[in-house]
Order: sequence, then structure tokens, then C-alpha cells
Amino acid sequence: MPEKRKSVIIGLTGGPGTGKSLAAKFLRNKGAVVLSGDEAGKRAVETRSVRDKLVKAFGREILKRDGGLDRRKLGRIVFGDPDELEKLNDIVHPGLLRILKADLEEQKRKRVRLVVIDAALIFEWMIANWCDYILVVTARRDIRMERLIKSGLTRKEAIDRINSQIPDRDKAALADYVIENNGTKAEFRRKVDEFVNLIIVGAFN
Repeated sequence: MPEKRKSVIIGLTGGPGTGKSLAAKFLRNKGAVVLSGDEAGKRAVETRSVRDKLVKAFGREILKRDGGLDRRKLGRIVFGDPDELEKLNDIVHPGLLRILKADLEEQKRKRVRLVVIDAALIFEWMIANWCDYILVVTARRDIRMERLIKSGLTRKEAIDRINSQIPDRDKAALADYVIENNGTKAEFRRKVDEFVNLIIVGAFN
């Protein structure tokens, strides 16, 4: 019998407002299994131990009335203060990365053809070595600001979130592939399709 091909792992990253999540959606539509860093983070903070540490660090005001985490309030606290953001990361990221790694290993055991790790902090988490290729999505700062404000953030919240991550140019310098998303959704989809044809089809032929 011919040997089964291993999974190809794509690390998908980009700053707030670049369109990274939309790229993940396009890749999912092309048949990829997408593992979300945000979803892994949500699962991590659902554990009692992490939730208790967050309340101890930031106060009970970060909780909703039903006891759930108010991510918007927590974001206001941490994204404008590097020390507070570091405190949050120290609490959440170890559990998040364990969850993400376990999910990845499960997909690899299943020999899923293409797995995408959708995470804004691939480089900061130092997990680029988990991936066969790194795809970075970039966009002009003014366009990113417009998108974030349309999503419901205030101007200050948008600026704080953009400034909380390493700049696009630094991420692009570390990438295998870069897609600029300054135009229409249709143009962006075409660029993602070209990436799929170049990498995914080539990897299995």
C-alpha cells in the first residue's frame, strides 16, 4: 500500500483588522481544518483555575453578571498597558498552547490533508516551528483602523489592539508568504485561492 501523506500545517497570522479571520474562512471553504488560537483561549479561560487567576489579577469587574468572562472589559484593561497584557498572557497562554497543540496532534493523527493554525501571536508564542509554512496577512493601518471601528471598537481600543502586536513589516519579514488585503473581499479571496493553488496543490502532487 502507498504511504499515507502527512498533514501540511499552515500558520496563519496577521494583526487586528488585517483580515486574518476572513482568510481563515476562505481556507476552511477550500477544505482546510482551521484551529483557532482565539477559540483555544476561550476554552482555556473556561477552566476554573485560569478564571480564578484572572479574577485575582484583574478584579471581579472583568466578570459578567452570570460569572462569565467579559472579554471587552478585560481588553480595555490590558491592551493599553504592556505590563497588564504581559500579566494576562502569563496566565492564559500556557493552557491555551496545551489545548492548541493537542488539537493539532489530533488532526495530524487523522492525517488531515491541510491544517491551518489561525493565531495572531504565532511568532510571539514561538510556535512557528509547528508549521510547514507561515502565511501573514497585512493591510494599511488606516484600513485596519476603519475595519476595527466598524466592528464596534472605539478609536482608542483599535489603536491599543494594533499597537499590542509586533508590526506588520516585522511579521512579513518572518513569513514564507504575505498577502496584502487592502482591496475588496473578492480580490482578497482570489489572493487566498492563489496561495492555496501554489502551496496546497503543489504539496500533494
